[in-house]
Amino acid sequence: MPMHITERQVREILRPRLGSAVVDQTDLCAGAANLMSTYASYRDTFEGMTNQVEHYLFGKLYELLGPNMTVRLDDGTLKRIRMKEMPELADEAMGAMFENMQIYSVNYANLKDYSMRSGSLSAMRVLYQKYGAFQPTEERVLLKRIIRERYPQSRYESWLPDDD
Repeated sequence: MPMHITERQVREILRPRLGSAVVDQTDLCAGAANLMSTYASYRDTFEGMTNQVEHYLFGKLYELLGPNMTVRLDDGTLKRIRMKEMPELADEAMGAMFENMQIYSVNYANLKDYSMRSGSLSAMRVLYQKYGAFQPTEERVLLKRIIRERYPQSRYESWLPDDD
């Protein structure tokens, strides 16, 4: 069953990294949303879809921005998008897909496995926020610790509580 992922969801996820001009005035986010909407668990893997999204984003950004790959962020600063940032950008976009997955045990197991193999912060965020009922307390505490040790605070401060 295809997932419904909206352009708006992808836009809001990518806006801080690419700026409003790129996400609002181009078809970048619509294309990424359409691509992720084709995901089917019986035929695709999270790794495969993430690779497709990464390649799509790189190609589209190169087409839009040229070889300088420079965007103007909403605060007015210019930022160059580097190749090493593409996997992180794709992972953030994949967060829209993970958010829209039905909450049930198979998706929990797949997300957990994927997050541990790939280090996907988007997968860990969805596990933490939506799959609490599937996790023992110790597992949630461990997930929180992994996130805090592996990623800068700016990437999780808006959704990972300070308590514990």
